[in-house]
Amino acid sequence: MSTQRTIILVGVDGSPSSDRAIGWAADEAARSGRTLRLLHIVETAALDLPGHMTDGIAEALVEAGNQILRHGQAHAERRQPELGVETVVAHDRNVTAGLRHHADQAAVVVVGHRGRGGFTGLLLGSTGLRLAGHHPGPVVVVRDQADTAADEIVVGLDLVEDPAPALDHAFAAAAARGASLRVLHAWRPAPLAVEARVDSRIVTDTLRGHLSTVVASWLDRHPDVKVIEDVVIGHPANALAAASAHAALVVVGSRGRSIPLGSVSHGVIHHAQCPVAVVRPCD
Repeated sequence: MSTQRTIILVGVDGSPSSDRAIGWAADEAARSGRTLRLLHIVETAALDLPGHMTDGIAEALVEAGNQILRHGQAHAERRQPELGVETVVAHDRNVTAGLRHHADQAAVVVVGHRGRGGFTGLLLGSTGLRLAGHHPGPVVVVRDQADTAADEIVVGLDLVEDPAPALDHAFAAAAARGASLRVLHAWRPAPLAVEARVDSRIVTDTLRGHLSTVVASWLDRHPDVKVIEDVVIGHPANALAAASAHAALVVVGSRGRSIPLGSVSHGVIHHAQCPVAVVRPCD
């Protein structure tokens, strides 16, 4: 998490999932000493249809957005009475574009897993997926389920991509909470290795050695964080979803600056039982 960015930004749409995102972000802002900014986007794409009368509609949408933000601010202040909360209504072509345009000062961008009902119930879900795939920085998707007693942060590493963005965020999150950090790597034996009866214990031990080497410099910088190094056999998304059952946060990296959200991060967002932070490298 960047020390230069002072805002935790939440995309707000008035849904129950949005309220859960506000609650999580309020706790995070109070914990980190940052300001909470609630952002509601009035989508302009629907107002630009040729031949349709839109007089008064934009104004009504802005007033509805302000009402949603007042509710969200009251929710955040009940949860964290000393918290500084800002509210913003903005116009943009869609929610994802609006969040991107207002994320420059954000240390973290937070969205709910689902938004308003029906097919539009996928609003923030799809927004979270699009934003996490492209925003240069941490995007937290707050799931509906959460173990409020959880005191462990889980970070998934693939030992191929640059581990720094995910590990930086995960260690900072663990240190801020006084939580332990589980560094998880999952691997699957190749079919030829299975046929050749390669000893999976030897491979696991080798991978555990690689994992320890990768994590070593972060351990030096965060000596107070208890770290559990975990190498398991299985699909990474499944392993992280299982670990999420007793985690306060799961942290995953993206596939890099030029490649969108990977299948593992996509799967974890859909199946985790706690908030998921997707961390792309900052430009």
